[in-house]
Amino acid sequence: MDRKTAVVSFTKTLAHSEAFANRYKKGWGFTCEALLKLLELPPLPVTKDDIITEHDIEDMAFGVGFTPLNTVRPPVRDPWPDTGADLKAWVGKYLKEADKAHGGRIAGFVQERLSNDAKTVLSSYMG
Repeated sequence: MDRKTAVVSFTKTLAHSEAFANRYKKGWGFTCEALLKLLELPPLPVTKDDIITEHDIEDMAFGVGFTPLNTVRPPVRDPWPDTGADLKAWVGKYLKEADKAHGGRIAGFVQERLSNDAKTVLSSYMG
């Protein structure tokens, strides 16, 4: 869910933020490349160091025999169900529609601010 949140945020920022696109030209390219890395690279497995355990003072009083009920956690709610299962397709469609709405602005940014490899990957999504 964290990756999906980042993908949606990056995509909407790249598509619609006038101030970001005009003031931070290099930042637009870096953000787009970070978006592509999120979409292309598989997620890293969670390591033991990544897990943060929260302890409530009252829970700690139960002693050694206390086991938290992990199976009773509420289901994860998807705040962006409209993106569908294929994030790459959603990103391509969203950026293509935003490019059309903004008169080709995103295509221009892609040509002037991205590396050739990034252009190729992004064009495969938007194609």
